[in-house]
Amino acid sequence: MDERRPKMRLGERLVEAGLLTQTQLDLALREQKRTGKYLGEVLSDLGFVQQEVIADFLAREARVKVVRIEKLTIEKEVLDTIPFSVAKRFQAIPISKNEKTLTVVMADPFNVSAIDSLEQLTGLKINVVTATVREILNSIDLHYTKTDSIEDTIDKLIDEGPEKIQDLEAIMMGEVGEAGADPPIIKLVDQIITRAVNNRASDIHFEPEEKIFRVRVRIDGILRQDILIPKPMQAAVTARLKIMGEMDVAEHRIPQDGRATIYVGRREINLRLSSIPTSHGENIVVRILDPATQILDMKSLGMSQKLLDEFRHILNVPYGVILVTGPTGSGKTTTLYSALNEVSSMELSVYTLEDPIEYRMPLIRQTQINEDAGMTFSAGLRAILRQDPDVVLVGETRDTETAMLMIRAALTGHLVFSTLHTNDAAGAIPRLVDMGVEPYLLPASLVGILAQRLVRIICPHCKEEIPNADNIFEQLKITPPPELPPRLWRGRGCGVCKETGYSGRIGIFELIRLDERFHEPIIRRSGAPTYLRLARERGMETMFEDGIRKAVQGMTTLEEVLRIIRLEE
Repeated sequence: MDERRPKMRLGERLVEAGLLTQTQLDLALREQKRTGKYLGEVLSDLGFVQQEVIADFLAREARVKVVRIEKLTIEKEVLDTIPFSVAKRFQAIPISKNEKTLTVVMADPFNVSAIDSLEQLTGLKINVVTATVREILNSIDLHYTKTDSIEDTIDKLIDEGPEKIQDLEAIMMGEVGEAGADPPIIKLVDQIITRAVNNRASDIHFEPEEKIFRVRVRIDGILRQDILIPKPMQAAVTARLKIMGEMDVAEHRIPQDGRATIYVGRREINLRLSSIPTSHGENIVVRILDPATQILDMKSLGMSQKLLDEFRHILNVPYGVILVTGPTGSGKTTTLYSALNEVSSMELSVYTLEDPIEYRMPLIRQTQINEDAGMTFSAGLRAILRQDPDVVLVGETRDTETAMLMIRAALTGHLVFSTLHTNDAAGAIPRLVDMGVEPYLLPASLVGILAQRLVRIICPHCKEEIPNADNIFEQLKITPPPELPPRLWRGRGCGVCKETGYSGRIGIFELIRLDERFHEPIIRRSGAPTYLRLARERGMETMFEDGIRKAVQGMTTLEEVLRIIRLEE
């Protein structure tokens, strides 16, 4: 390693590596001086260099590992080795230790003086790993914050008595308590949401029952029991949620929708709230949109190398429509964001129409759909086509007008991404025809269709191999990939995965690339089986086959694949 490199500042090292120009660095330094933010945050905000790229670059230069802190559980004993003020000053957080070594995540692994100070402070040898500045600061704020548990807050509310619980005036006015703390109901709701975010939940369900107010969270696609709230607190919790979402607190008879933005640590979290009246009160579901959990690297989506190469090939076409299909919650939006991230550059004008905007991306103009104000997908797409776009993402193809505009945009030289609700890739073509798109327009405009689902990943901490896997395949009449040995795994269940045996999710995919063989069947309005046969002739692997491959490779379980994709008898 060049002896002078560790002494160089971050910006200078990025310029030397060709990841940043001197002009961009000068602009970023001026912005840093104005905002007081860390340089890595400023570079990311300006769209010059993503924080993940900076972390990977520094890791390679310093020969250290990159870790994802959000997925780690940090013991209090470990956290106590470094005080909050020191962690904040050095942008460092301890994650594990043994008798002689403390592993610390640092934003700048070249900060030798910080490493020396930590060794003197702790009396331990410091093993440095790295992560993005954003992840480190988020973790510091979250882990060092001392708060009561949800159960403690509920106990305090019970002790205050029913009169206090039913007093919603302070909640509606947003007032604070006498000691300057939030009222207990506000604190309770914040704690529930914060815990759900930290547990990687996608949704929180507040469900009224006859004698209890139940809270469940959806993690890795499965609903799990979280906490039971006493029935007398139901009205107050419901009111607080509706206030957060700017919904009508006094209206209990009709469904309502709302949205809110909160901060968990330093992370900005967007919430989408939906209420519906039931026989025991209003049921509220909160959708959590956490930009920090979005995967924008196509290699991390779970595609095989062959499929990834094919998908990248169709991304390089100059114009056409690329569809991603699957049910709600199957990861379509994440795949589209990753594709946009792949094609976006300074040379292209990229626009999106989304409902909602889940992740804000540099260099891309993103528009929020607002049907109440007349900003529908079709109206927005019509306006965007007057903005000289090269690439357009239409969040969802919902109606005939949007589908037709999308097809015509592709025919006039634009690359269009969109999603469609179909069970598989082959079903997208008949679906477009059923929506009113003229069949003769599709062969010249439709480039490729990617269908996907999400399956849970086996927890790496309790993963174990299942004996006699070949017998299981034989009993289920499933043929494993011929080039791989027939092996299967499962998660035994442990404290890390909360005894589920799973941690995280990964995609299973199938991709149809249209060619001239599809033209005549499309004109004849053929059904989905015809397109599936044509794709199979070209070597397409179905989602089920991709799932079996991932099960044999030890990524997921056979039960999970069968749960997601039910085989026809």
